[in-house]
Amino acid sequence: MNDYNFWSDLLDTFQSSPDWIKALWLLIPPGFLLGLVALMLRFRIAAKQMEQSAGGELIYSIHRDAGQLRVVSHIPLAEGNPGLLVFDPPAGGEDGSPETNRLAPPA
Repeated sequence: MNDYNFWSDLLDTFQSSPDWIKALWLLIPPGFLLGLVALMLRFRIAAKQMEQSAGGELIYSIHRDAGQLRVVSHIPLAEGNPGLLVFDPPAGGEDGSPETNRLAPPA
C-alpha cells in the first residue's frame, strides 16, 4: 500500500475512459468557473441596483410581540389619529366561530 499514488491512478482512469467522458472531464470545470463568474457578476449588478432604488422613505412598520401586531406609522398623522394601531387577537378561537380583526385603541 506504500506504493499507491492517487494521481497515477486518476490519470490512468482518465486515459482508459471513453472519449465522450474525456470531453466532459475537460469541459465541465471551465463551464463551472464561467457559470460562477456569471452568477457573481449578476449578484453585484443586482446589489448596485438595489442600493440605487432603495432611496424611498419608510411609511409603516409592523411589529409582532406577544401575539399582537402593531402597525407603526412613520409619517405625521392629521386630526389626532394615533401613530400606533394595535390589532386584537381573533375573538373566536378553535371552536370554528367567525373571527374578525378589530382595531383597538392604543394602550
